[in-house]
Amino acid sequence: MDAAMITDRIGQRLQAENPRKIWAKNTRDHVTLAFQPNGAEAWTPEMDLSFEVLENGNTMVRCLIGPSPGIWMLFAGGYLALILLGLTAITLGVAQLMLKHAAWGFYLVPVVVLGIGVLFYLERTGRRRARSDMHFLKDFVDKALGCDCLKLAAEQAH
Repeated sequence: MDAAMITDRIGQRLQAENPRKIWAKNTRDHVTLAFQPNGAEAWTPEMDLSFEVLENGNTMVRCLIGPSPGIWMLFAGGYLALILLGLTAITLGVAQLMLKHAAWGFYLVPVVVLGIGVLFYLERTGRRRARSDMHFLKDFVDKALGCDCLKLAAEQAH
């Protein structure tokens, strides 16, 4: 199956059987499937499909199911800010110790560790709450293409 046929089949399924009102954004070699924004939560996943023509003429479909790019950036920015704050606190604390001053910079380190723990907990909770939506997206594409794509990919990899 080539990329055009795959996008056509997904488009037909979106028109014919789409109870959760999934919408698609597509370009020539890429399709993003997402739930309607008005019914979506912060943890609601999207599915990105990209297509690559192989030397033998077959089309490789790569799939990524995860949160929207805005959520990815929120967590990446949060981790980056907390890590930079932690490194600054450690550097400040060490400098204060070297100058024989009160090392209050170290007091920020537990706050940073707690913040990283909170982000980690939120990420795990979001992943757990999004599991049914991830399965729905996978099943939607499997039915559109007429295969169990993950199982087929695992078999072809060996």
